[in-house]
Amino acid sequence: MRTASLEVRDRGQVTLPKALRDALQLDTGDAVRAVQIGDSIVLTPQRLDLDALRREVRRLMKKHNVTADDLLRDL
Repeated sequence: MRTASLEVRDRGQVTLPKALRDALQLDTGDAVRAVQIGDSIVLTPQRLDLDALRREVRRLMKKHNVTADDLLRDL
């Protein structure tokens, strides 16, 4: 288990130490979710949610009247 002491800056920002970023394969701009559990904060990388992506693609296809065949033809 890795631990690190962090400092909250003026605008509420914290910097994750390089060792933690490397261990979690986090790069600049990656999303991280913060969850409060009692008096603790748990940070977890927010990875791509394939189910949500699939639902969004289907919604957009329906909205724009695009079929799967249309998408495959344009590849």
